[in-house]
Amino acid sequence: MYRLNYKWIDSEYYYDGDDLGAVIHHDKTVFKTWAPFATAVYLNLYLDGTGDNRIESLPMEQLDKGVWYVELLRNCDGEFYTYTFEYNHKRLEETIDIYAKACGVNGDRGAVVDFSTTNPKGWDETPSPECKNPCDAVIYECHVRDFSIDESSGVAYLYRGKFLGMCIGGTKCEGVSTCLDHLKELGITHVQLLPVEDYATVDEAHPEKEQYNWGYDPKNYNCLEGSYSTDPADPKCRIREFKQLVQTLHKNGIGVIMDVVYNHTYYTEKSAFERSFPYYYHRVTENGKFTNGSGCGNETASDHLMMRKFIIDSLKFWVKEYHIDGFRFDLMALHDIETVNTIRAELDKINNRILMYGEGWTGGESPIHADKLAYKWNSYQFGKVGLFNDNIRDSVKGGTFNPYDKGFVSGNRNAVATLKRGIVGSVPHHELHDAKEACWAFEPTQAINYCEAHDNNTLWDKLCICAKNDSEQIRIRMDKLSAAIVLLSQGVPFLQLGQDFLRTKPRRLKEGEKPNDINVFEENSYNSPDFTNAVRWDRKADYFEVFRYYKALIKLRKSSSLFRMSMKWEVEQKLSFWKKNDESFIIFSLFDDKESFVIAFNPYEDDRHFNLPDGEWYLCCDEDGGERDEPVSGTVCCPGIAAVVYKQKHS
Repeated sequence: MYRLNYKWIDSEYYYDGDDLGAVIHHDKTVFKTWAPFATAVYLNLYLDGTGDNRIESLPMEQLDKGVWYVELLRNCDGEFYTYTFEYNHKRLEETIDIYAKACGVNGDRGAVVDFSTTNPKGWDETPSPECKNPCDAVIYECHVRDFSIDESSGVAYLYRGKFLGMCIGGTKCEGVSTCLDHLKELGITHVQLLPVEDYATVDEAHPEKEQYNWGYDPKNYNCLEGSYSTDPADPKCRIREFKQLVQTLHKNGIGVIMDVVYNHTYYTEKSAFERSFPYYYHRVTENGKFTNGSGCGNETASDHLMMRKFIIDSLKFWVKEYHIDGFRFDLMALHDIETVNTIRAELDKINNRILMYGEGWTGGESPIHADKLAYKWNSYQFGKVGLFNDNIRDSVKGGTFNPYDKGFVSGNRNAVATLKRGIVGSVPHHELHDAKEACWAFEPTQAINYCEAHDNNTLWDKLCICAKNDSEQIRIRMDKLSAAIVLLSQGVPFLQLGQDFLRTKPRRLKEGEKPNDINVFEENSYNSPDFTNAVRWDRKADYFEVFRYYKALIKLRKSSSLFRMSMKWEVEQKLSFWKKNDESFIIFSLFDDKESFVIAFNPYEDDRHFNLPDGEWYLCCDEDGGERDEPVSGTVCCPGIAAVVYKQKHS
């Protein structure tokens, strides 16, 4: 079975219809699935998402292009269904429909849903925020459970860790705003949600259990995760509540980006894909072994046309039904370049301002030639898609995979060349000749600049390890300088929830385990408990000066298009580094016919002085985020381990 001729299958059986799955047509319901080599397919209907409550089992009719079909002369809204596929007259185990758009508890049965009954009031009248240029975005990565599960969130117990927990305004902790009001106060433009599609390892039927996952264990790509709803057994509940979340964020001017994990499935042989059409949707060797480019046991075959179509149809569904504003692709380099470009083109037909970016690396070795995959170094072949900038990340804080390694902010003077390349958006620049490996972006819109994400240590924890001999105040200055670099560089800035108040991920030591530099922090918290992952909002009150600084940087970035240039020719013409004897003290200018900025990054503990160009200048961001109304000229100071920004308006 595994010796499939994929090119022939795609040529003979590719189906371009948009009606796979369960579709309600007023007083009838049509079920369609694609399984060209099946000898029989059966539709199983149930009253509930679990249990022995089958209504009936019906044989399906085979149509052209490998499509199987059955039509019921009733509206099946509220019923549940599965398929049983038969190959070589042998029945495989019953499975959920891969095209199911709703499901029961734990995602084992699909649900037939009339989506028009799930819309909150004013759903179609609530506009999405406009993002004209990807560099206008300030992205804030959030995990739904982390956001409000802690008591300090101020969210009512029933809604903590749920979609609705992100919808509630007016919450406070020790006098400072939390949750939704925090997002508004900080000034970010987009929330990127860690996977909210149905995933495998959290038992939705037993929320009382201590269970947690980031969600990179996908089970059903077109269904929502039930543990984030107040009633996982009701398929419509999770849909209504997620739509309420999207609508709430949109009303507050915040876009919604989904983290999508199409590169692998959590289950392999037992996945719905393998039970639907064995060995087609995953990449396999000639010996029938599943390849493992994801590092999670398998990788999906985006180069097979019906898998490519599945991904595209899924993304279009999320945009059209849920009004999603962008997508972040996990391990995007496992997808072939043709698929990535086709996705971009199809999204453009709906809205060419939908954000699209991903990880330009894999989790293992793929059988597809590297030149055909969406690796970061192939970025020129998919210029309208962004990629995470690991070069600027590691130059700022030190190597991610060595917790003791230092970066620019913590004393590494060898990181300057790579950092400068990051400052210009990782595009070519006539003043930069070093760090060629970091010159990978086709345009600055491709560079997703960050120094903290859900993966690996938080920035604060990393600094507590590599700069353990420095005082907390010095480490705070390192953190703030990191933020200034990310938010004032060309490209698209990306922050993690709580980064702006020194988020930490403490690890609960095992009995008898002694604490050391590293083991008191959790480096990989994908399934760690709330003790580690929950955001503790009291830290915002404790480190309000840090929050206020991040807020000031975001405000400054929004104030001028010079911080948000979308074309490399603009960066080439409007950004210039100062030539100095000490290259580690970075100063650069941004300028056009309206205004000029001088930005200084000082990694030294002692103050550094420099002379401003002629004219009157105004300090628009000091080391605390403050502004000054009085003009200055001549020699000015950049304090130790800090950034300063001066502005001049042109008459």
